[in-house]
Amino acid sequence: MSITRMIKRAITLFKEEKLIPIVKPVSRSSLLEGRTALITGGSGGIGMAIAEAFMNSGAGVIIAGTNEEKLSKCLRKLRNGGGGSCKSIVINMLDVKSMQAKFAEAVSLAEGNRIDILVNSAGVYNPSLNDFLELTEEGYDSTMNINLKGVYFMCQAAAKYMIENGIRGHILNISSQAELEPAFSPYRLSKWGVRAITSGLAKVLLPHGIIVNAIAPGPCATDMQNWQEGESIYSWDNPAKRLVMPEEVAEYALLMASDMGNMVVGSTLYISGGRGVIEVR
Repeated sequence: MSITRMIKRAITLFKEEKLIPIVKPVSRSSLLEGRTALITGGSGGIGMAIAEAFMNSGAGVIIAGTNEEKLSKCLRKLRNGGGGSCKSIVINMLDVKSMQAKFAEAVSLAEGNRIDILVNSAGVYNPSLNDFLELTEEGYDSTMNINLKGVYFMCQAAAKYMIENGIRGHILNISSQAELEPAFSPYRLSKWGVRAITSGLAKVLLPHGIIVNAIAPGPCATDMQNWQEGESIYSWDNPAKRLVMPEEVAEYALLMASDMGNMVVGSTLYISGGRGVIEVR
């Protein structure tokens, strides 16, 4: 064995002592036991489903949104479902200057004053902004500032907190399969950006033990699609011929935000029934 190879082997053995293997959970109900997640857009359909799944797996959750009345209504619903603790906080994704302070406020609400998981589920979609030739700067900013700029700086606030406190946490961005389609609208462009942020921050934060990934659903059975409870989930322009259910997204979010997802780094999981993946509109 050459001297160079011996040195590399010695370095490898030294580093192996620091590696943390995957811990196989005893049951689904304990996947996130003892952890707390901050979920932006937590009063929306996907955010609510993720909050419920996390609570049923032992986590405490803090749902964030801009409408305090809507947050209170969601809290009552989540608490009636049992599981872990649930609290809420008003966070405006447009107010970047307040994000550090708002994240610190969320930490003060958490059990043990600790947040282990950030889920960026806040987002807007306005179909009237899809006409490139008629789009205004105000219309462009109204989408990009929430869907991309807000996500970027919320990730920054979470990352700074986790690094300063030695937390090996998870950041999960909720994107859209629209990130795979030609980006002529601010919504699609913002989701292209989320995919880039996800892979870029995964590289920057992995040395600190912070795992960054994304989930990109297709059109979901939520208010964003003007879908109401009890309506059909049939979708003619999806290869799978139906809408995605928020609960489906939540199940994968649970896996990726737990230790079971520690070896999935910088990836985007598409839950779209093939839309954007095997078929683009």
